[in-house]
Amino acid sequence: MLSAPIPSNEDDRIASLRKMLLLSTPDEEGFDRVVRMTKRVFNVPIVLVSLIDENRQWFKSCMGLPVRETGRDISFCGHAILGDDLFVIPDARQDIRFADNPLVLDAPYVIFYAGRPLKNADGHNVGTLCIIDHSPRELSDDERCCLKDLGSWVEQVFLTRELSESQQMMFDELCEVKRASLLDPLLNIWHRGAIMDLLKREMARAGRSHMPLALMMVDVDYFKHINDEYGHPVGDQLLIEFVRMIKFCLRSYDHLGRYGGDEFIIVLPDIQHEHAIEKANAILRLIQNSPLLINQQSIVMSASIGLATMAAEASCSANDLIQRADDALLLAKKQGRGRVEIAQSVKH
Repeated sequence: MLSAPIPSNEDDRIASLRKMLLLSTPDEEGFDRVVRMTKRVFNVPIVLVSLIDENRQWFKSCMGLPVRETGRDISFCGHAILGDDLFVIPDARQDIRFADNPLVLDAPYVIFYAGRPLKNADGHNVGTLCIIDHSPRELSDDERCCLKDLGSWVEQVFLTRELSESQQMMFDELCEVKRASLLDPLLNIWHRGAIMDLLKREMARAGRSHMPLALMMVDVDYFKHINDEYGHPVGDQLLIEFVRMIKFCLRSYDHLGRYGGDEFIIVLPDIQHEHAIEKANAILRLIQNSPLLINQQSIVMSASIGLATMAAEASCSANDLIQRADDALLLAKKQGRGRVEIAQSVKH
């Protein structure tokens, strides 16, 4: 196995990558959308937006792998960032650089690989959009052009990605290791402590800026029944898809966290009461209209949502806002589930 050489501009490249505040952060819909489209276009089992730091490749968006990172020394993407053109390995078993690579010999069985290097605003190759198959494959000229275009889309997401003031502050304050410790390992969203921190930051900012804010508590309906009937691996897959539906409806500066086993909290800064209601109903519709397909079985997903909002001039504590949203969630469950219930808005 041949490890990828280190680029001559490595120090500048790593500094530029860190400045992007992408490493060890929650999944973001802008990147996930490109990955979903790439998977549909190429019909491959694995698609990644991979970022290369000193010692690892970390997946900002990932479909088809149960892990979020691997060592840089065994990565294909570490080779891909050395040039500006597509890096294509039709059959890794026949390539002296990769034939004895553990990623080839064992799961995930990387036999075909194609990576499109991704440049950031400073002109550094910080990672790749890559497609992976378990069988040998060739890319046509048209497919090569398509992968290049999809890579350009990721680069546009780099440029247009928008963080809230609270996200920016949290990311600036924490190193990648600390950020990673705040993420739910299954869902790659904030865990309870982190989302509570962000809620308090957003409420403080809303108070300073006299801006409205909304909070949703979202619960998976009948989750215990699904776990009991289909098993915990199916339950895990349902949670992954459930979260994906929620993220699809959120803005880049909204916050999603896991509050409990099958309960989630969503913080929506700078949103008016009526728009928050529309957002909650949009999330519910998408979840209910997106059945989970497992082994040719269709499992209907449903959610109960409690929504609490705070007007621009209002003031309350984070615990009070959560309690109001949680009371509304409980009412939604008592009223038959699969619905949105709205707490009275805090106006003063």
